[in-house]
Amino acid sequence: MTVAIALGLAVARARRSPRDAFVPLFIVAVVAIEALLKLAIPHAPPPSERNRTIELLPHVQVAFASSFPSGHVARVTFLVGIVRGWPRWLPALVVLLMIASRLYLGEHWLSDCLGGLALGWLVAQVARRLERT
Repeated sequence: MTVAIALGLAVARARRSPRDAFVPLFIVAVVAIEALLKLAIPHAPPPSERNRTIELLPHVQVAFASSFPSGHVARVTFLVGIVRGWPRWLPALVVLLMIASRLYLGEHWLSDCLGGLALGWLVAQVARRLERT
């Protein structure tokens, strides 16, 4: 879903300024770094008895043995980090709600969410810096 949003942002930016269209596509870097970290860092997810998630499409996800970092948090942090023109409190609220959902559903530990927050924020900063040059 977040990749589709990023593609939509890329198309919208291409209409305004073709040079800026590449910025949302950095979400691919977020996904790639997330996958590499999950493969490299052995960090067990919360126990399955804590899990409250209802799988709508049970066979469409990629299961990693490790849960660090949270990809949901990383991707949403990246997206709100590259969108301009929002009141400052709105991106923070969106990220906090995503963190709360990951913790409530028992999908991640707080450390996973903070790792996702750092990953998404760092890639967004790199993308925005390249946009300005």
